[in-house]
Amino acid sequence: MTAVTSRVGPADKSSEHRYGCDEHVVCRMDRAILTHILQPGINLAVWRRDTPDPIAAWLRACPLEDTPLLSSDIDITVPAVCVPTELAAAVGGQSHCTRVGVSALAHDAGTLANIVSRIAGNPNVRVRLEWVRERQCAYFHADRIAFRLVCTYRGAGTEWISNATAGKLTSPESEPPPSEIHRLVPGDVAIMRGLSRALDAGPPLKHRSPPADSLTGWRLFLAIDPICSSERTLATIAPETFL
Repeated sequence: MTAVTSRVGPADKSSEHRYGCDEHVVCRMDRAILTHILQPGINLAVWRRDTPDPIAAWLRACPLEDTPLLSSDIDITVPAVCVPTELAAAVGGQSHCTRVGVSALAHDAGTLANIVSRIAGNPNVRVRLEWVRERQCAYFHADRIAFRLVCTYRGAGTEWISNATAGKLTSPESEPPPSEIHRLVPGDVAIMRGLSRALDAGPPLKHRSPPADSLTGWRLFLAIDPICSSERTLATIAPETFL
């Protein structure tokens, strides 16, 4: 199966773009779009961007046949302000590549963690950084949390389907037509609504891991979860504060 890599039209930071006609998805080239995940009916907000240059250069400098950059996945729950320091220490202790790249990755993850923290109204976040060599979640599903931020720095991005396509699936193992499967692009930052949001906010986003690719070898995947106990803890954020 070959998934569709969805991109929208020309770059335009002044107006909101959507994937196709799916009104539950918003996509734009500035990070303020991520706050739209709190709007009723929106279950996917995408900040379109490329993998930051220092991180991309760092990843290119690490031979695939060499010792893996990380000997194990990283999973930490800390205040968002501590993410750059904590992640740099965890990655740097296992890396054989340039410290500049490690620092760039930690800084970027810290920026994204801060966004999640501000949207959730809680200083703490859970950060997972994973080297993925095999497919983790083969079936379309929704996360059992309020929302999750994801970013694939290298390799294929997360796959997702529209609400309309999800409504046609008859079982967890159902496979939609390839033309109805969308895929985030490496570097994209997306926030996906999960199952614990209020029912009147709309359905959660159904998504899954992309198939393993023998050509790309592995993926570098970041996931950041908010620490919030209920829908009421989600903050109202003014998008202009992210510009």
